[in-house]
Amino acid sequence: MRPPRPPAVRAIRLASRASALSLAQVEEVAAPLRSAGLSVEVVRVTSRGDADLRTPLYAMREKGVFEREVDAAVLRGDADAAVHSAKDVPTDLPPGLVVAAVPRRLSPYDAIVAPGGAGLEALPRGARVGTSSLRRISMLRRLRPDLEVVPIRGNLDTRLRAVGSSVDAIISAEAGLERLGLAGGWRRLPPEEFVPAAGQGALLVLAREGDAGVLEALAPLDDRGSRAEVLAERDFLGAVGAGCRAPVGVLARASGRELSMIAGVVPPDGSRLILARASGPIDSASEVAMRLVGEFEAAGGAEAMRDWRDELPGAEGIRWPR
Repeated sequence: MRPPRPPAVRAIRLASRASALSLAQVEEVAAPLRSAGLSVEVVRVTSRGDADLRTPLYAMREKGVFEREVDAAVLRGDADAAVHSAKDVPTDLPPGLVVAAVPRRLSPYDAIVAPGGAGLEALPRGARVGTSSLRRISMLRRLRPDLEVVPIRGNLDTRLRAVGSSVDAIISAEAGLERLGLAGGWRRLPPEEFVPAAGQGALLVLAREGDAGVLEALAPLDDRGSRAEVLAERDFLGAVGAGCRAPVGVLARASGRELSMIAGVVPPDGSRLILARASGPIDSASEVAMRLVGEFEAAGGAEAMRDWRDELPGAEGIRWPR
């Protein structure tokens, strides 16, 4: 005998951080739900990562500083689902939560924002570039060791206001700039030199495991190609033992039935970019990710990650570019 079908969900509460970018992201989920006839309420949550704007991201040792409180609202029953930027979500989800949907991904690439839309190569020697991402810092150092890196925190709109005043440029996810509706003014950084963070440009919608009505309501939001890309990238991160703030980049791109992946890391000495590639059927995304792990380790990526782990505990030993 089949179990009784859960009652159709007529309303859904989406938990999100309260920044302008986070609210733009949650609207990407809310709009199609409203079009399907559901009533949508946005539950705004302040995370530890939003409250602490002084500690650089690489120095925050605990996981999920942007997600923990949002997820807790779902687990408590104060919300039905959480909407996150996929690149910020630890590879180990909180017990009781599952990935309900991965909506269609926007640009996964990094971009540089500077006055007049200047590119990285056009910045003068000694220019101050704002970023608190260790991955971006290490890749920037390799390409332009003459630039000064300035740790910068705050929501994206806050960081954008710093350009031309406290810093000469910032590095940001291109998708965030698109979501805020900015019309140009940035340059995309090539992924073969600036390998993006896992999940960048994508959203993860998390819901309670077993909450059949909510999971059914969210299922139509799922994009097959985006889910394959993001979960493969997260599989790679988990396999190499890297957290979402580690300086390793990984990008998967789905095209038809194929999935292509690239991973990269710059060792702490900034000497080179270690790159690895793998591809295969999209239906075997996890296997493609594991093949990439093997190529990454063979190229020296695992050794570079061990070097970073030796440096990260105190953060003082990191050799910053000057």
